[in-house]
Amino acid sequence: MNRFPDNRPADQDNDALRYGVVIRPPVYRLDARAFVCSQLLHVDREALASEGITVVTDGNFVGVVAASHEAARQAAARLPLRWSTPDRDRTTTSPTVAEQRLRRDYQWPGRLGWGAAPDWVIADFIDGGLRLDGPVANSERLRRELACLLESDPQRIHVDGDAEAGLGRQGSDDAAADAALLARAVGRPVAVRLDPDPYARDAGALARARRMRVSGTADGDDFRVDDDLGYVSVPPLALWLTGRLTDGLLSDPDAAALQFTFVQESFLDEVAAALGEDPVALRLRHIKDPRGKQLLSSVADQAGWGKPVEDDGRADLVRGRGVAYSHRPSSSGDAGSGTRSAWIADVEVNTVTGGVRLSRLVAGQDAGADGPLSPLLDAKPLSDTLERKLLGLPATPPSADDWAAPGDRQLPARQTSVPPAPPRPAGTPAATDPVDLSPAVAVVANALYDATGVRFRSPPFSPARVRAALQQQSRPGKRRWWWGGAVAVAGLLATLWPWRPSIAPVARPAANLYSAETLERGRLVAEAGDCAVCHTAEGGTVNLGGRPFETPFGTLYSTNLTPDPDTGIGNWSYAAFERAMREGIGRDGRHLYPAFPYTDFAKISDADMQALYGYLMAQPAVAAPAPQNDLRFPFNIRSMMAGWNFLFHDPSPFKPDPTRSAQWNRGAYLFEGAGHCGACHTPRNLFGAEKGGDARLAGALVDGWEAPALTADSRAPAGWTEQSLFEYLRTGRSELHGVAGGPMAPVVAGLAELPEDDVRAIAHYVATQMDAPLSDPARAERAAAVVTASQVEPVGQEAGQRVFEGACAACHENGTATFTSAKQALALNTNLHSQRPDNVIQSILGGVHAEGVAGTGEMPAFAHSLSDRQIVDLVQYLRARFAPGETPWKEVGKTVADLRREHDQQ
Repeated sequence: MNRFPDNRPADQDNDALRYGVVIRPPVYRLDARAFVCSQLLHVDREALASEGITVVTDGNFVGVVAASHEAARQAAARLPLRWSTPDRDRTTTSPTVAEQRLRRDYQWPGRLGWGAAPDWVIADFIDGGLRLDGPVANSERLRRELACLLESDPQRIHVDGDAEAGLGRQGSDDAAADAALLARAVGRPVAVRLDPDPYARDAGALARARRMRVSGTADGDDFRVDDDLGYVSVPPLALWLTGRLTDGLLSDPDAAALQFTFVQESFLDEVAAALGEDPVALRLRHIKDPRGKQLLSSVADQAGWGKPVEDDGRADLVRGRGVAYSHRPSSSGDAGSGTRSAWIADVEVNTVTGGVRLSRLVAGQDAGADGPLSPLLDAKPLSDTLERKLLGLPATPPSADDWAAPGDRQLPARQTSVPPAPPRPAGTPAATDPVDLSPAVAVVANALYDATGVRFRSPPFSPARVRAALQQQSRPGKRRWWWGGAVAVAGLLATLWPWRPSIAPVARPAANLYSAETLERGRLVAEAGDCAVCHTAEGGTVNLGGRPFETPFGTLYSTNLTPDPDTGIGNWSYAAFERAMREGIGRDGRHLYPAFPYTDFAKISDADMQALYGYLMAQPAVAAPAPQNDLRFPFNIRSMMAGWNFLFHDPSPFKPDPTRSAQWNRGAYLFEGAGHCGACHTPRNLFGAEKGGDARLAGALVDGWEAPALTADSRAPAGWTEQSLFEYLRTGRSELHGVAGGPMAPVVAGLAELPEDDVRAIAHYVATQMDAPLSDPARAERAAAVVTASQVEPVGQEAGQRVFEGACAACHENGTATFTSAKQALALNTNLHSQRPDNVIQSILGGVHAEGVAGTGEMPAFAHSLSDRQIVDLVQYLRARFAPGETPWKEVGKTVADLRREHDQQ
């Protein structure tokens, strides 16, 4: 499907379309058998009326509707509301269970996730009926729920969208209900954005839908549910907030069977593990129904249950096998009737990413005494369904190191009438041979335990949950306080000790040791971290090192990053690689210099770090020794870095801010970690460490180029917005700012390889640092005024004007583009409004060459065609004409001479 760069739905040009944003109560959650929620006491409906904003309230449901999504977001943030404080949490006393019984708690969430990816849901009332476009399921259940919410006829509700992923509910159902309420209130079609804010919060609030406490005897001869609290199904949140929820919407026989089978079969698997008994043998011993026994035996034989799971030796994959069985009696209650299902599944778990793949499924189903005996089902469509619905769910909420999916899809154009949904007669199956999915969740949970040793007692089995569980499993248990203190002291002494032990060399890992998924993740980490930019000399081979870095302490050279065993990292173990990335200690025990930004790389997650290691080790090995560093005494003594690390290095991993959105945390993780953006955009103190406080991201000089401030002190004349930041980072140019040149050009080229949503997350995070809005309608008017002011020729700059007319006017006449690719007016170029002339001079001397950034054009170098005097005159003219309100630059001649000297040495 097509994607829109501005994240708007396809029918964005429809004048009738409005955008809705909902405002959730400060407190709302499912608590055992009750829905706890703050009560809406007062809303000032007139506060935003003058801005064309419509405020919609219905019980505790609050939303705003505006002509644009950004206007709705800003209005929602400013709307005056007053809420009550709900009662304290209720406590429930569970029945006492005899200690000799095995006892476990299982949970089923009300939402398995907020959605598969950011998207739009559009609701429109046409001819008295509701049409919904978006990533929601075309299901009878959702139609009944919306009919109850709107007090309407279900036959007048049409859902037109992709089938929703997930065996449970997702936030798309909540977004559909929100859009329907808002559209009915304003009498226009309304688009609601399905993204983590607020729907990830909804998923968390509705997570505790049902708790099932089960127990059984140690020999597995008895099983019972001691405590069953909560709801089988959790309808859209709007039904709870408006008070229109009915008991009939809380029941769902298929969902109840799925949940009960998950609990029963997972518990039996735990009993088998406790007894050391084969899970299939345990089930066969307890199944009393002959047909059920025969079905399970047949499926086990077909799956080769007793044979080990195949293993191809990949370092990042573990494999396991699980079994699950269910028997759903018919409505007659006859023990010999009903549907029996037996499933055996093999799974692969990527220990780096947490991804789960269903590698093999053998399933059988027996429809009862009148049906055929033990038929095997077609496993291919079942496997596809499970991978899409059960294993394809995002984390709830998303983890900061989850790599984004591709951009948003385009929604189809809305129809002009609402066709009635065809009714399905009672008892008519959706397919010719309906398949009982009851064992689906349990069989994957049991296979996961066999593969990882981790017992998942609630779905979903998303990559973030699996990865977190694996990491938690590898951590040591709690120690006595004195032992923990001793370890902490020893760690501090080891950090301060100037000599660190070397880590033994290892053979280079085989090229096929890591899965394609891990290698692709590692490639993205490398692109985000610009590894090749720093480890590639000018005109040299990628990652062979040799690039010089001029510092106040001397010259450093980057090293060979290929897996060559002698001159690169080919004999580094993962432990050695991780230590270098997090602590700045090489494999041989020598301290690294912080020009290699391990101070930022320490924030990279374990999963991304392992993937990066695998990716680098899979690249071609090329021998290339690094030049010797040229540092002045005493900075050439590496052991001094032990004290530097103690004073200035924080090795703590990235910690998401729970008060911020998932997009903000994702952007922060990329910006502060692999992206190491602060390394260039933050000034450094006398010891070469990044400054903090107000100086953070305040701009700095790097390799003769100025990295501008990424704060509210930005010198951009038109002002940045979140959208313009995204355009600049994604494409290398922004209409009202300029193009990415110098060291920023390869950064943009690397960002172009990242998923679009990740670049948007970085732009969002940077925008919060700069206090930049998402958009600014008045920005174009301010920019036009700046350009108009630059049309006046400055007095006393005739020499520079002559140079400009001879060398520059062909592309930049009147400050705008002519027949070339110079598409930005010079008056809007941030560099001309800076407090330093360095970037302007660098661009004139060396030109602007944005390699790898399509469509940005190039500017030729003038180092060999203009003298120092001409460049000085030109720079002073450019400043006076295109930034007339700024103070003239000082010592331009000295800066030109210094930078030309550096160019001549290259």
